[in-house]
This record gives sequence, C-alpha cells and structure tokens, in this order.
Amino acid sequence: MKKLKTLDARNMLPSIFPYSDVTRHIESGGMIIYPTETVYGLGGMPEESVISKIIALKQRRSNKPMLLLVPDRKSTEALGWTPEASMLADAFWPGPLTLILSDNDYHYPESVRNSTGGVAVRVSPHPVADALVKQLGHPILSTSLNIAGDKPLLDLSEMTKQSGFVSDDNLLALDIGPLGYSLPSTVVDCSQGTTRIIREGAISLSEIERVILE
Repeated sequence: MKKLKTLDARNMLPSIFPYSDVTRHIESGGMIIYPTETVYGLGGMPEESVISKIIALKQRRSNKPMLLLVPDRKSTEALGWTPEASMLADAFWPGPLTLILSDNDYHYPESVRNSTGGVAVRVSPHPVADALVKQLGHPILSTSLNIAGDKPLLDLSEMTKQSGFVSDDNLLALDIGPLGYSLPSTVVDCSQGTTRIIREGAISLSEIERVILE
C-alpha cells in the first residue's frame, strides 16, 4: 500500500490550520479523509468525476447515493425545505441528523440524488469537518471511510487492515488519531411531503417526534 498523504490535525486551531492547502486539493478534484462526530469520512467535490473515484476506492455500488456535508442551512436553500425539516434542523444542527430534501431543480449530480430526487444533507459539529466545509463555502461529499461491507474506520492506522483500500495521489487525510465509538447519524426523509425516519441513530425516534409534534 502506498503511504497515505496525511496532515496531523490534532491540536490545530481552525484559525491556523492550513485549510487553504486542503481546499485547493479538494477543488482540484482530490479526495479528502476527515474526522466527523461519528466516524472518519471520505469526500470531495460533489462532481461525477470525484464520485467515480470514491466509488472505485470503496468498491461500492454506484446506485447508492452519497450524502453532502454542508457548512450551514443557508447553503441548502435551493433544496425543498418542509416546515418539519426546518424544525428538525433548528433543533439538531449542527449534529448527527441527516435530512433528505427534494432536489426538483437538479442542483446536484444523479449520483448524489436518490431514486425520488432527494439529496441527503448534514451539518457536522466536529470542529475539523465544520472548519473544512466553512473554508470551502459549499457542500462536500461525505461517506464513511471503509470498503463497502466492512466496518467504518475510527482510526486511520486501520486502513491497511481493510483489504483493497489503496491510497493514491488524489487522496489526502486529516488525522486526529483514533475516534471514540459513536452511533451513526439519524436519517429523516422530508423529500416527499411527509416526514419518515429512515434510520434511527444518535438522535432517537422520540426526540424527532417531540420536535415535530410540539
């Protein structure tokens, strides 16, 4: 396995971390590994060429859409917000809540949209992920760092243990060391005019219902 290009992001304040170098790497079509509040993520620009690289790296099905990590609510205003989605975002963003919103005007590539035209978005509270997307000023792709079917990685040193995961010149990692175990984000679909919980994770069903019904 090639040596992974890594930046040590431990103890680095967003104000002094070389995010400009990282954003140039991303905007030139490179892939980025970064920590989130749940697992290490793998991402890049929401473009078909980058999506194809990530699919190949993860050995993942091409018909499984990726979510977008976004800097804030404002950056998603082109998507279809329902009153329930707004209430949930107000209550849980930044945080482990993924909202699926309608993209009726095709702002994003087909590989990001699901079969009904929905796009999954989330605002991460992790300081590194948050600073990264804020420096970029626009969404980035986000998928867990693992070979499809294997457990998501909490420690970059484990990359060599996942057979077939090969780094290349287009891959850069922001390493903060091992992450603690955390439940995945809760996924709520608000793209079809109703509110439907797709996956219960760090935010419980009762918490979602409390916000919507109060």
